[in-house]
Formats: sequence, C-alpha cells, structure tokens
Amino acid sequence: MSETKWLGTSYSHPDEISAERWSRLMLSPHAYSAMVTERAERDQSAPTVGDMAPDFTAHCLSATGGMTGEQFRLSHSLGRPVGLIFGSYT
Repeated sequence: MSETKWLGTSYSHPDEISAERWSRLMLSPHAYSAMVTERAERDQSAPTVGDMAPDFTAHCLSATGGMTGEQFRLSHSLGRPVGLIFGSYT
C-alpha cells in the first residue's frame, strides 16, 4: 500500500512535483490541488474494510448487455453472499 502523503492521500504535495512531471500530468498546480482536496474529502466518508456495504439498487443486465427490467437491491440479500462485477463501457 502507498505511503500516506499529502492530505492523507497517496498523492505528492504540489511543491514536490518536478516540472517534467507537471508537463506529463497536464494539470495546473491549482487543478491538481483541487482534485486531491476533493478526493481527500470524499475518502473521509468512504467505507473501510470490514464495514457494512452501503445499500444500493442496480439495474440487472442480460447476458447480451441489455437491461432485463429487473432491479437488484443489496439489502434484499442480507445474510447471503453477493458477488458484484464492475466494469466500464468506455
């Protein structure tokens, strides 16, 4: 696991980033600071290992990727194992 750095994240402080790395990042120091600050704030409320998963509802997909019209709600599976597959169409 990464060593905790700036704002409790694994990101480097902007002053520690070289000019070469800034050009590769394609971010201004201001945009970078805003991104890291937003992530640090979001991570404060994120569940940690061992926490109960937050309840959610998701649309069920068919084997071909279309929606089935059914929905899955995590709280309806309490006490049973659930496997979730996350993916992206991008």
